[in-house]
Amino acid sequence: MLDQKSYQLLERIIKYNQITKPEVMMELDLTERQFHYLLEKVNSILSSMNLPPIEMRNQMFVVDDQTKELLETESALDMRGNDLVISEDDRPFMIYLYTFIKKEAISSYHYQSLLKVSKNTALNDVKKAKEVCQTWQVQLVYKRMEGYCLEGHEMDKRRFAIYCMDYLLSQPLGKEMIEMILTSWDKEEEMLETQRIIEEFLSRTTLQLVKSRKVEMIYHLIFVRARRQSEDLHFTAAQKEMLESQELFQLASDLAEELFSEEDKVEKYFTAIQLLTSQEEVDSHDNTSLRNLAEEIINEFEKNTLLPIKNRSYLIKSLFNHLVPTYFRITFEIPLINPMTERIKEDYKELFQFVEKSLRPLSILTGKQISEAEIGYFTLHFGGYLERYSEVKTEHVRALIVCSNGVSSSIMLRAQLSEMFPGIHFSRIHTAENVQTIPPSSYDLIFSTVQLSSIKPLFIVKPLLSLVEKTHLIQSVSAQFPHLNERNISVDQVMNIVRRNTDIKNEKKLISELVELMYFNNTEQRWEKPMLSELLTKDTIHFTNKELDWKSAINQAAEPLVETNKVERRYVDSMIKNVEEIGTYIHIGKGIAIPHARPDAGVNEVGMSLLRTQKPVLLLDQEEHPIDLFICLAAVDNEAHLKALSHLTKLLGNDSTLQAIKNADSAQQIIDIIQEGEEL
Repeated sequence: MLDQKSYQLLERIIKYNQITKPEVMMELDLTERQFHYLLEKVNSILSSMNLPPIEMRNQMFVVDDQTKELLETESALDMRGNDLVISEDDRPFMIYLYTFIKKEAISSYHYQSLLKVSKNTALNDVKKAKEVCQTWQVQLVYKRMEGYCLEGHEMDKRRFAIYCMDYLLSQPLGKEMIEMILTSWDKEEEMLETQRIIEEFLSRTTLQLVKSRKVEMIYHLIFVRARRQSEDLHFTAAQKEMLESQELFQLASDLAEELFSEEDKVEKYFTAIQLLTSQEEVDSHDNTSLRNLAEEIINEFEKNTLLPIKNRSYLIKSLFNHLVPTYFRITFEIPLINPMTERIKEDYKELFQFVEKSLRPLSILTGKQISEAEIGYFTLHFGGYLERYSEVKTEHVRALIVCSNGVSSSIMLRAQLSEMFPGIHFSRIHTAENVQTIPPSSYDLIFSTVQLSSIKPLFIVKPLLSLVEKTHLIQSVSAQFPHLNERNISVDQVMNIVRRNTDIKNEKKLISELVELMYFNNTEQRWEKPMLSELLTKDTIHFTNKELDWKSAINQAAEPLVETNKVERRYVDSMIKNVEEIGTYIHIGKGIAIPHARPDAGVNEVGMSLLRTQKPVLLLDQEEHPIDLFICLAAVDNEAHLKALSHLTKLLGNDSTLQAIKNADSAQQIIDIIQEGEEL
């Protein structure tokens, strides 16, 4: 029987020809013991299929050609319900979905049969399911005549069902688990019929849906249709009016009419929510307020990060397309699963924090807190945009990007590929549906998140690539286009030498830095994200008792940066000119001003300097803008200063800490405050 972890291991080994044991362990976060246990299980499965086992040779996997050929066909890995071992984490969600569409009284025996576990295990899983249900305002209860059933508002029940489905779909073999549930209630024909109705309906419209969201939407409607309970589904008059004002509402009504009975008139509102939260491109005429909201969020982001936004119209348009489905998802409290959230928070820690702060207008408009999953996708959006416009690259080979995972993921994918392959010119992002209309003579290769048929080299990728995936993608592309990569030494070759001659303290970190060194540009700049205490030092923190005008204050505040050649004198002039032209935007409140200008105005190295004035300085000579703390910022790119700025923002946002900084009469006192915050 195949479980999810062993399936993942088998999938990675087959997908990457040259993947090594340490890379697999890093990719799947396995210990030595877990790795050997899973490999033994994989070989047991192969043996049951009369296939030769996978062997290990010098840290590399040796897969028999017969095994590889058979397993590369997806049908060989199309595991049926009886072949699956469901993980402990996934079983409560399957119990809920199974109960959600029940057609007869359910006992614990039904759960045992579904999950193929013992009675005690099933009862323990039911207990966990009850606990997680309560967090969604739903109760899983047992009644003598009805067996296990759900209690609560219908929309709450559906929200949790949506969460369960989307969560399982994000897991290995998730689709198979969901279809196990439908099959257990003999819903295969209804599932196929629902899929057919939706696909045929969409083919008659001009609606463009995000491919992954479309898959989720179809399952949502399959389960709601299988449930056949809408009498308790209610929407307020304001919610109905909001949905009815959307252009696609009539389409939603038509689709609901095909899917549900005439008595279920309220289902057109639920169907409209499903379409609205799945759409890819949106007409701005129906959502002027949301277009304005996109601009407001960009303004907040620019103010919080002190980053100048280039090509503002492009960012507004792409953010708007992402914002509309997000707005309806948040408004109607439709859950979102983002399997990349933890990686985004780790890889883009400071950016995530700034994006969270910049989404305040969206939180105010909806009256809801924005989830980390939603913030994660916005972080991808802004991160991809910043990386795209970080520098101009030399381009030679032409490539298409095909991505059906949504606007934010598409932007981030393009940014990653542009960074990995500076010698490739990437066209705009395409969908799988329209790529066949593009003449093959206009491109040399394709990067795609979905399987395609192409006469040109095709590379299947994920929207957010791990180090292992980046390494193998670079090697695969270089094999087809050798002139793109002048480096003939691979990470594997270096690691093999290092392993033979040294004891490695942190193999994951070593591989990470080797990948950065060998395959990416501007490595030193990428690694150099100084802490605040490295920028604000005894040499860059100054005090004055003199009475200054605002221009003199900026000059004096920036002097340490000029003296150390971190900025040229023209950068100071540019900061002053910005205030004259734009206004008092550098005043962030509480008597704090952060003068800054574009990197190309004369920044040689990332830097920061602080001037504390005993007598307030009137910015632009305006009494409503008294400043007694000037902090000059010099950023070299879109990333290097974010770590220090993130810490500075936290310090200045705490009233007691800010007051302690203002009360300090020596640089060392301010440094102590900064370092104390960094240690937490």
